[in-house]
Amino acid sequence: MVRPQIAAGEVGSIDVRQLASGRYRARATNRDDSGALHRLAVTANTRDDAIAEIHRQARAMATGGAGALSPSSTIADTVELWLSQVLTRAKAGSLSYSTYESYETTARVIIVPRCGGVRLDHLTVGRCDRILQRILEEESISKARRARAVLSLVCGYAVRDDAMTQNPVRDVQRLPMSPRKESALTPAQITGIRGRMQVWRLGREDGPRPNYRALIDGMDIMIGTSLRIGECLGLRRCDVDMTTLPPTLIVNGTIVSTKAQGTHRKNSPKRSRQRRSIALPSMAAAAVRRRLALAEQDPEAFLFPTRTGRSLSVSNYERLLRAFVEDVRGGLVELGVDVDEYTTHIYRRTAATLIERAAGITLASRLLGHANEQTTRNSYVVTADIVDPVTAEIFDEVLGE
Repeated sequence: MVRPQIAAGEVGSIDVRQLASGRYRARATNRDDSGALHRLAVTANTRDDAIAEIHRQARAMATGGAGALSPSSTIADTVELWLSQVLTRAKAGSLSYSTYESYETTARVIIVPRCGGVRLDHLTVGRCDRILQRILEEESISKARRARAVLSLVCGYAVRDDAMTQNPVRDVQRLPMSPRKESALTPAQITGIRGRMQVWRLGREDGPRPNYRALIDGMDIMIGTSLRIGECLGLRRCDVDMTTLPPTLIVNGTIVSTKAQGTHRKNSPKRSRQRRSIALPSMAAAAVRRRLALAEQDPEAFLFPTRTGRSLSVSNYERLLRAFVEDVRGGLVELGVDVDEYTTHIYRRTAATLIERAAGITLASRLLGHANEQTTRNSYVVTADIVDPVTAEIFDEVLGE
């Protein structure tokens, strides 16, 4: 009868004998993942230790051993191991620290406090659905959507570690989308806002006047180029070329702030494929010239620097804008501006809307750096309520009235 072949990753029968010295010697045959046989031999103080060492050596040569998780592990256990893997990727540069910190915050603040004690073998589709629905009811749509994304990544890690057979989050019902932002600025509103920024706190004597010039220049550049606030603040002298006609700038970096690295310039936009060269309209070109006049001569000098020459942070710029909005709220309402939606993101939405209405969605999508035109349409372009009157002419022609 043919002896059964040892499977890859398995150990054959272990022969244990006691030596004259009183120690134990264990011998066995192990087949690695390539199919090659290996003779293992160890000595130890006890029989059990010798057998355990044989198995340890076999596991070291194979991928078939048990993972760090088991079906009885909890979500909190899984989160801890998963985050350590994500942090390793961030340190290796394949993932940004800001992404890691976003995952960590969602897991620590939303997921673990609500379901950290649930065992993986008890985490059914129905239970995942109830967890997410409760977050949706008690918190917000955005928190529920973040929780779903991170919980799915955590379960995916458990599947890869053989602690779960499938990812239950994939089959939960879809969560609603956050209400779409519908505000965009008109040319008249932009002019009115610029005028109010110019006189903001001009007559007050309760401290130094805020940096209103940065607000105006930032607005003009972001509207004229569709840049995000981080990309705008990340502009350097070497990123703009005012000698061409029209002048141009290169979008090749953004300002980010993380606990591990502080505020710094990442040498790519939000997504690396969004590097692009943009021609500057007159108002954006004028703003860039004003920033160049204030910037140091170093090619790496930021156009929006702090007093120490470092880049202005996104949070500080947004804090400055919020202060302006609160101070002149009444004036903005008179202009017809939706004050509750007035953030730096309204500038990017305005740029997309103006270009789409004048030249179509394709050019607007390219300006924003999107790979998919539907992303531009769904999240950035404000659809006009008035249908093109040409429809009436078409009906008249077809129906013969």
